[in-house]
Amino acid sequence: MRTTPHPHRPLHVGSTGNRAQKVEERLKSPGDLRGAAEDRFDARPASAPTAQASKTGASDSKGKTPSQLKGATYNVERDRNPQDVKKWLGDFARKNKLDFVQLQEINGYHKALENIPGYHLVTFPGAKDHGETGILVKDSLLQGQKTSIQGEGGGWTTVRGGHAPPRAATAVKLAGWLQVVSAHQPPSVDWKGGEPVGPKNRVSTYKSLSQKLLGFAQRKIAKNPDEGLLIGGDWNEPASTKGKWSPHWIAQQAGMKTHGGVESHGHGKIDYAMSYGCKVTNVKAGPTGGSDHNIVMFTVSRPKGKG
Repeated sequence: MRTTPHPHRPLHVGSTGNRAQKVEERLKSPGDLRGAAEDRFDARPASAPTAQASKTGASDSKGKTPSQLKGATYNVERDRNPQDVKKWLGDFARKNKLDFVQLQEINGYHKALENIPGYHLVTFPGAKDHGETGILVKDSLLQGQKTSIQGEGGGWTTVRGGHAPPRAATAVKLAGWLQVVSAHQPPSVDWKGGEPVGPKNRVSTYKSLSQKLLGFAQRKIAKNPDEGLLIGGDWNEPASTKGKWSPHWIAQQAGMKTHGGVESHGHGKIDYAMSYGCKVTNVKAGPTGGSDHNIVMFTVSRPKGKG
């Protein structure tokens, strides 16, 4: 059952009701609420930083956006109690002063995650994967430039006999200088002799999203070389794997650095980020929070002399 947002409650991506519908009609901009997925992040002009952004405690000085952000990537795992996910993630983000969290496997938790106080959920329920990825962003840092990077193909049949749709990644611009992307690649794909092997449809899906992410990265770097780019999530493959279409291949082709290899719980090696135009430090694995993946945290810094 859909409920109408409280009149004083901020609208979030995925919000429903009369207020959301009226705002959506007024904006007429794909991706601002429940817009259709696109494969180009630069389809819309960048918006100005929010007025609140210059008031955060992390700001360098009055009127400036923060030059350092604390982030994390987290696969929350399917089939959990949404309220348990909301409580743990909200408490953890606030306690650790996280500015953003790249999320995967969240299409069953949108309603819960969009109501975490102090944070805004960016996701795309209208994408082919129904908003399987998203980014939880501190309200003071969110900007208007967000989109879904849609992979192609027909998806695949899961081990339980269900249908998994093609993957899509979620992207958003933060603090005026950092593009953040959350990605989730399909499992059961390996590399042998530099080539991906595995079930045909899963390999095809992996290739498609890798190609889309590479294209996105190359366009972003060419158009805005002074801005930072951080693509992270659950790759279902270590950062050390080499071969066409692998995460290492994306990073190599785009001139990015990978920040993986965290030992933890058996999944730390496949949850990591790659970066360009920014410095990633303090990479460490945190608790699982009820998931079968650890949350992996890091600090992202803007190089001196930029901005």
